[in-house]
Amino acid sequence: MFARIIHFFSYRPYWIALLIACLLFLWMFSGSLEHQPLATKKTAQETLPKVQVTHLIPQQITKSLSLYARSKANSRAVVRAEVAGVIINSLATKGQYVQLGNRLVDIDKNELPVRLGQAKALLDERQLNYDAVKSLNARGLQASIRLAEANSLLLMAKSEVEVLRLMLARTNIRAPFAGILQEQFVEQGDYVKVGDPVFSIENIDPIVFRGDATEHHVNQLSVNQKVTATLLSGEVLSGKLTYVSAVADPRSSTFAVEAQFTNPDLKIFSGISAELVIPLYSVQAVYVSPSALAMDENGNLGVKSVVDGEVVFTAIELVEAGNDGAWLTGFPGAVDIITLGQGFVKPGDRVQAIAAEQ
Repeated sequence: MFARIIHFFSYRPYWIALLIACLLFLWMFSGSLEHQPLATKKTAQETLPKVQVTHLIPQQITKSLSLYARSKANSRAVVRAEVAGVIINSLATKGQYVQLGNRLVDIDKNELPVRLGQAKALLDERQLNYDAVKSLNARGLQASIRLAEANSLLLMAKSEVEVLRLMLARTNIRAPFAGILQEQFVEQGDYVKVGDPVFSIENIDPIVFRGDATEHHVNQLSVNQKVTATLLSGEVLSGKLTYVSAVADPRSSTFAVEAQFTNPDLKIFSGISAELVIPLYSVQAVYVSPSALAMDENGNLGVKSVVDGEVVFTAIELVEAGNDGAWLTGFPGAVDIITLGQGFVKPGDRVQAIAAEQ
């Protein structure tokens, strides 16, 4: 039988060629089937979009409120004349630091010493009269009404003596508290009436910085909270909140807050600017570039990250923002945030995540 097959193909060579062609085709087809899944897989992998991700781990930071503030004196007063007369002596000048009770100016006493001497003599007379009437009344020789009259006259004399003593004391105008004299309204030789201003005085130790907080933050503030103030010179002061207004300014809808700082060297003057920083609470947050922020279809602020090769949008809360980046919270743990290419992918897309260089 084998000889017959050979004999058949020896006279028909085109069948041999056809058989060889069929065998070659089957061999080539089987090879392409064997490699097709690998090629398809490789092509699919190469077509996934590439994004750059940065691996971030939340850190504990303190959320703070930053306010623009200006300094002012802890207390301020205008010292005024309490008696009329001519300024006969000026013992202080504006810009000078004075202690409580220091004499600032002297006013001419005029007739006050003479009037005081007369009042004392009258007081002695009425004291003797009262003592005599009281003695007679005790023995039943004087009516009680006479005793009451004598007592009334005695009290009037005592009152006149005290008033004149006060007026004499007030001719020496003194500092009501320790501070710096800011304005001088009179000079030696000037005549002043009762109520005329003589000096203005400010106490700047401690110094007070005043700022304005919005209604969003005012409920998180309380008296005695720790606070820092950074001056334009870069110096940082530590103090505490001493006042939080309970009424908003009708023009700005903000609430006044004041913080107090020690100023023993009197180097911090009224009217200087500072940044007031008030710590509010601690939170876990990551620091990212503003370019990594995105918004979803509902307008929620967040970031896009990669989880198991898939893009995920995470809504976040902005803690603090600066010129170079922002602190964000809202992450349960470490996250791979897309920092390059997030604008070309959407949540649910499969991507190739390439780690950024740290």
